[in-house]
This record gives sequence, C-alpha cells and structure tokens, in this order.
Amino acid sequence: MALESGNVPVSAISPSILVAQIEVEKRRREQDRPPLLPSPLDPAVVEVSPDGEILFQALTDELARARTLEMPGLDRPYFIQYRVEDSLAHTLTAADGALLSSHRTRQRELRTQVRVGSFELDNTNFADGGFGFGSLVEQSALPLTNDYRALRHALWLATDRDYKNAVETLTRKRAYLRDKHIVDRPPDFSAAEPIRQTGPPARLEFDEAVWRARLSELSARFLRFPEILESGVQLVAGAQDLYLVNSEGTRLRTPDTGAVLAFSAQVQAADGMRLSDGRFYAGQTVADLPPMDTLIQDLEELVAQLRQRREAEVLERYGGPVLFDALAGPQLIYSLLGEGFAGRPEAVGETRRPATLNLEARLGTRLLPASFRVWDDPAQVAFQGETLLGHYRYDDEAVPAVRLDLVTDGRLTALCRARAPLRKLSGSTGHARSPANSAPQAHIANLFVEDQKGLSPEDLKAELLAAARDEGLEFALRVTTLQVPGAFSSRPDLIRYFNRAGAGEPGRLGDPVAVFKVSVESGEETPVRGLEFAPVELRALRHILAAGLQPRVFNHVGLGYFGVTPPVAVVAPSLLFEDLELQRIREEFDALPLLPSPRARR
Repeated sequence: MALESGNVPVSAISPSILVAQIEVEKRRREQDRPPLLPSPLDPAVVEVSPDGEILFQALTDELARARTLEMPGLDRPYFIQYRVEDSLAHTLTAADGALLSSHRTRQRELRTQVRVGSFELDNTNFADGGFGFGSLVEQSALPLTNDYRALRHALWLATDRDYKNAVETLTRKRAYLRDKHIVDRPPDFSAAEPIRQTGPPARLEFDEAVWRARLSELSARFLRFPEILESGVQLVAGAQDLYLVNSEGTRLRTPDTGAVLAFSAQVQAADGMRLSDGRFYAGQTVADLPPMDTLIQDLEELVAQLRQRREAEVLERYGGPVLFDALAGPQLIYSLLGEGFAGRPEAVGETRRPATLNLEARLGTRLLPASFRVWDDPAQVAFQGETLLGHYRYDDEAVPAVRLDLVTDGRLTALCRARAPLRKLSGSTGHARSPANSAPQAHIANLFVEDQKGLSPEDLKAELLAAARDEGLEFALRVTTLQVPGAFSSRPDLIRYFNRAGAGEPGRLGDPVAVFKVSVESGEETPVRGLEFAPVELRALRHILAAGLQPRVFNHVGLGYFGVTPPVAVVAPSLLFEDLELQRIREEFDALPLLPSPRARR
C-alpha cells in the first residue's frame, strides 16, 4: 500500500478539476499577447548584486519595474507580491522490507499576485464561470542557480502573464456587478504594515543511508504478520526558505524545516471488508521523530488492533451517546469546524461553487457549551513535547502570527482572517496561507480547544454509561480514531473516501476507524466495525455532554479541491455527545484473495 504525498490520485477526484486545468491553459493561450515591457535580459537593466542576495535583488528589481505595467485604458497594478519557496526535500518510501523509492527534490516555486483596481474593488473574489479563477494562482519554476538575468527573465514572464489575466478578470467582474444587486459586499483587500525581516538560511540535516535502513527495517516488520494484505512506510524531511517581497515595502525571508513519518497497513475481513489504519509522526527535524524501539512497538500495536477489528462484529445501526476519545476528539473538531473557523469572503459571480462552512453569520451566538473556549496560535511550536505542524512566524501575506481567541464561554467571537475583509470583520489576524494553486486565504493553524469543566477518563466513561443507561441501551459506543483523508493517506483509502463522498454519503464526519461497544452493565469494551455516521448537525456541538481533561494533538496535512492544503494541528480533549446515529456501511466488497499471501507461505 504505497502512501501518497502531495497528490490526489486522478481516479479519486472529480472531473471538474481537469476541466478547470484545461480552462486555465486555454485562457493562457488566448492571452499570449506580446509582453508589455521589454525583457530584463537587455544588458542595460542588469545589476548583479553580491552572491547570497541575488534572488532578493532580482525580486526587488523586477517588482519595481512591474509597477509601471499598463495597458491603454486599463488599470495599473495597485499591489504586486512575489512569494518564492526555495526548498529541499528527501522522500523515502518502503514496503515489505525493501526501499521502493528515494527522491531528493530541489526547487524554487514562484507564486505571483497582481491586483488591479483598488482595495475596494479588484480582480479577486470573483467566481468566473463557476471555477473561481480570481483566486487561482499559476505557479512558476524559478532557476535554481543564482543567475540574476535568468531569475529576472522568469519573473518578467510570470508578472506579464498575471497582469494580463488580472485586467481581463476585473473587466468581467465590473460588468457583472453593474447588472447585479449585492448586499453588503466587503472590500476586496486591506492594507498591512510592511515587514523587513531576513532570517538565516534553513539547514537540513539528513543522513539518507541511515533512514533508508530504518525504513527498510520498519517495513520488514509487517512481514511477520501474514494477515497484512498491504503496508507501507514513508518519510519526508525538508528545509525551506520563504522569500516574500511586495509593493508595500515588505522584504521577508523566513527559514523552516520539517519531518513527517507515516506508516499504514490493511487487512481484509471474512466478508471482504478492507480495514486499514496507520500512525503519523511529526517533528521540526528527523531528530524529533520517535526512536526505532518506539516505532516498532507502535507498529505491533497497530497490527494487533487490525487483527481485532478483522474479527469484530458488524453492527446494523446505533443511536445513542458516543464518546470521541483519544485522537478522535481533535479529529472531530477538525472535520466539523476546521473550515468554519477560517473566515473567507464569499466570491461574487454568476455560478458559485458550493461554499465551505461559513460561520460569520453565527458571530456572537453560542457554538459550544458555555464552559468551552477555543483559540488559534500559529506561533506555538510544540505542545507537551509534540511538534505542531501549523507553526509559522509570518503568514503568506507577511503578517506576523499572533494568538486569536475564537470562542469564549461557548460563544463564537472571532474568525481567522487574511487580508481580504469579511462583511462583519476586517483586518488580517495573520492566518493567510496558500493551498495548492490558490492565492493566500484564511486557514486555521494551531487550533486549541479546552473545556474548563473537563473530566478525568474514569468520570468521562461513567458519564457515557450513565447516558446510555438513561436511554435504556445495553451498550454505548467509544470511538478512538476517525477516517480523515490527507496527503499521507494510502491510495486505496483515498479512492474509497472520495468515491463515497462523491455519492453524497455520508456527512462531513469520516467513518470511525477504531470503535468499541461499551457494556452498560460491566463496562467491558468489545471492538465493532462496518459503521458510518449519519450527517452530524452543527447544532449538536452545543449539546456536548462532557469533555476530557487531557487534550491530544492531531497533526494533519489535508487535501483540498485542487491539491494539498496547509498543514495544521488541532489540540482538543475527548468529547461526549448525547445522541448520534450510525448505520452499517452499504457496500459490495471484493472477495478474499484466491491464494494466500506469500508472507504466509514462507
């Protein structure tokens, strides 16, 4: 089972993404007019700066020249930003004791923003024909060598392309708005103080030979268990320097490093149902990852749990109290509220894509029980010794990261914001981040949830059983892991998830991966399988019966409509719901393999 990093399988996504990509390319060809400014390769405009500052110099010089862009009778740029991710990454994948792939990737990716018009009305936030191209960003590859002339030439081409797209989009947007009555449309952008900060270059310390051996050894451990159908181990370790300059005077370079390790395995029950689970570890460097003895112990525990689930009872349905324990607590918060806490303006346009959860209308109302509070803090690096993947110092619009209180006494008081104002809120909170192929927009980073009346694990289980007893039930359910698709999910899991989501089933909550039936009479726990959640109403969050004292960290790199989303961390306790419904998954499963695995024939 190969783990994926950074790409959704083509078979697992909607054909709409392919249509969108075709339209982008078509528009590029249609606008392939002669450049508005001469090439910067003319020797008269070349000024070579000292080595080490060449990329900064090229960005700054081309930015100054780009501000003179103008087409007759059309707007000049009022804001331009260049963002460059100068990165180095190692990706290793292993299975069955053998290394499958080893890649060293060195790249410089440029994202340009060219805004024409004004802060009040510009070329963004416009759903152009239903695809929202006003928010899409075409990435460009910059030369890896510090060649001033080559860098300027690449910047020139990208800026010219994006300026032509911007003036055309703004023309269509103005025409659209002339014929529409839109209430309370907020401005498209807001000003920010310029930042001038140059951090030291990022450094990656990585011994590839050591980690090749470790991954091979770790993946070979699965060979001891013949019931494992597929398994895989993957490591990604990288370092990145983020360069950002804009027309407001910002000049920023921030270093970043990170490492993630993931492994997963899959078994098949007698009825054909495939069951998979995995483990995910994150650190600022590979030195922060667990030692081999801990990884081996976790792997063997994972296999033992999969064995249990393979033999577990299949429930037809359940209605009653459910305890989201361990990792399932923060996973539920991410699934139900992660997008909602990100305040994004609604795009105008004739055909809008379905909007994500928008909580702006709920500002000032109760979202959670009165004892709950929620905040987001991108500046926090770790929690109780665990690295938080959502950490950063400056967001993708060069706004400093600061803590933001979102829910106080159960009431929604704020939303994470980028520089694009909302109807009720304006001003960036330092939460602008860039998903794949998209301009910066609001995202959560490190989200913290706390119940000031949290209970111990023993008291929480007692509350679960008491609630089931009051309902006249013989058992309650305890869920410890949910299915949350991400960049490190296995290909079969992604295909299964997106196929079912495309069919409109189930709700926003992923299927319970690890779920236990808890006897009301004895408290004994028995694993069950084959369940999915009925749609969970947002108002159910107001009626959470209780929560735990000890929060858990859920680090996640998600998948959005157009690719990988920014990494986040959710720190939340266990959560007890009074009444949720689950039903048996209605799916036709493949028959068991005709021959036993080669592992079993050794």
